[in-house]
Amino acid sequence: MSSPELTLRQFGEEAGFDNLSFDARGQALLQSESGRQTGVERTHDRQVLVYMAQPVAYDAGAWLVRAWKRAHHSRMEDWAIQCALRESPDGQRRLVALVRLPEDEFTPLRLRQALDTLARWHDAVRDDAY
Repeated sequence: MSSPELTLRQFGEEAGFDNLSFDARGQALLQSESGRQTGVERTHDRQVLVYMAQPVAYDAGAWLVRAWKRAHHSRMEDWAIQCALRESPDGQRRLVALVRLPEDEFTPLRLRQALDTLARWHDAVRDDAY
């Protein structure tokens, strides 16, 4: 078992998920009751992508513009956040925010930090509308 797999499994155990692991495509995906999705994905270039996707039921373009403004380098803190809209086959649109970690920096602590950052970032994009 590789280090990213061990990290994901340890994180899962700490969060109450037994046997959390990457699937055959190198992805692990969780969905909350609110519809927010959290994913971790391995890449061929030894990076780990950590992302969070929030459903946007209306005005997806305005959500994306707010997200781009919030992700601009002038507002960057510890993490460079990439964002985009994703539309599923059933027509559901989600605002996706993603951070990248080198595999050798992927630890349970860094994963928790990334997820906390992405959750706060999504909340801030939502709050920018009000």
